[in-house]
Amino acid sequence: MADPTDEQLDVFIRARLDLIGVSLDDLPVDDPKAPADQVRILASLRTFLRRVPPDISAFAMDSQLLIPALYPAPLGVWTGTEPTAADSRGRDTQ
Repeated sequence: MADPTDEQLDVFIRARLDLIGVSLDDLPVDDPKAPADQVRILASLRTFLRRVPPDISAFAMDSQLLIPALYPAPLGVWTGTEPTAADSRGRDTQ
């Protein structure tokens, strides 16, 4: 399968932005003096789409990784992985 062209990616980007209620039409098309314009935003998003999704697709979660949680106690109860007192101190409490 061939990589999408710039025009195809532009259509995809505009469609995705439309779905969330964002329109690039309020920005100038190409104005180097403007903080943002349609040409630069579309170029940036095309670059992102060409580089990042393969990296995200290739990501594999380490089964030993402990993800930080804002409220670890309720998370442990919900997931059945509630730590014991020994786990929190790194030694047996008895």
